[in-house]
Amino acid sequence: MASVINGLDSIVAHMPGVRDAIGDETDASADRVRAVVAAHRHDGDLASGMTVRVNRVDGVVALEDPAVVSINYGHWARDGLTWVSGIHAIEAGL
Repeated sequence: MASVINGLDSIVAHMPGVRDAIGDETDASADRVRAVVAAHRHDGDLASGMTVRVNRVDGVVALEDPAVVSINYGHWARDGLTWVSGIHAIEAGL
């Protein structure tokens, strides 16, 4: 009969090999996001506002530009008639 060990998820999450794998995957995700951002760079603000952080049990790739939602998903141009497609950098990092 199988048994369940309480806290096993925390034990596994803190194992050195798992933490290394999380770091590697976070770096790979950040590289994919950087590639998309670099290909669509307008003024460099989005690229300079990107941070990559590997924590104890997870990793984060953050785009911190105030207009990141419009840049990523698209927006109407200032004329109000033209749709500007998003770059979908966030999806590239998934």
